This record gives sequence, C-alpha cells and structure tokens, in this order.
Amino acid sequence: MTLKTDKIFPKNGQVSGASGGIIQIVSATSTSQATSTSTTFTTTGLEATITPQSAGNKILIQVSGPMTGFAGGTGDQHGSLKIYRGGSGGTSVEGSTNGLSCQYGHNGEYSDVHILYLDSPATTSATTYTVMMRRISGDSTYSFIRNSQQTGSIILMEVSA
Repeated sequence: MTLKTDKIFPKNGQVSGASGGIIQIVSATSTSQATSTSTTFTTTGLEATITPQSAGNKILIQVSGPMTGFAGGTGDQHGSLKIYRGGSGGTSVEGSTNGLSCQYGHNGEYSDVHILYLDSPATTSATTYTVMMRRISGDSTYSFIRNSQQTGSIILMEVSA
C-alpha cells in the first residue's frame, strides 16, 4: 500500500522555504517468518521502495519486527538487524558492525523490535530499503516474525531538506 500526499504541514502551518515537512509516505508489511543461522546478513523479505523528489531530502525509516528472537540452541544467543539501501545487494544505511538492533537471549526468547533511522540517500531514483538479519553468535536459529501470526512493517517518509 502506498500513501501519497503533496505535503503534511505542522498544525501551526509551515513557513515558506522551511524544511522538515513530510512529502510522501510509503509502507509495506509482512507476516512471513524469516529465519537465519548465517553470520552474514540475509534478507528478512521486508522491504519498501521510495522515489525521493529531491536529492537533498532525507528518508525517515521506521521498522517494526514483532516476535524477533531465537529458536533452538543452547546458552547465550546474539542476533542483529540492519537496513540496507538498494535492496539485499545494497549497502547498510549506517556503518556499525552489528546494525541498528541487537537481541541477546536464549532458546524461545522473543521480543518486538523497533528501529527508527534518518537516511540521506542523495538521489531522486527509486530507492529500496530492505530489513536484513544475521546471527552474530550462538547455535540457534535467529527468527524475525517468529510464528507468522504477527505483522511486521517498514514505513518510509520523505522529509524535505
């Protein structure tokens, strides 16, 4: 589903030439479970594409990943999520080793994950943002939307420069 609008103004109005208005919003959802035992980032299947109107604008990314955690394994487990710009073959929107969200736990421990990140893609081309996952350590299966009975989402908002 795509929600398009020319602009969203603050309730007290926007001063001419001011920045920070929301230009467009794009969202996608998934109820599909994604799992990984890989120590390299693999796709969760949750992604959305936005075409910025100006190369100077920023993209505010919101991700919700319900019931993310560990199935099987013994002892301590560690997994992480990143957002890639350019799809699963693209590059991370940030430079940390372990990404924008890390989970620590044991077999059968799950939690909801929420990510908020402001990206500067510097383009007016269609840009795909993909949620990626990896198991950092442990012997379990790292799971995103564990039992396919919840809805994960990604929301992309173009913010005027």
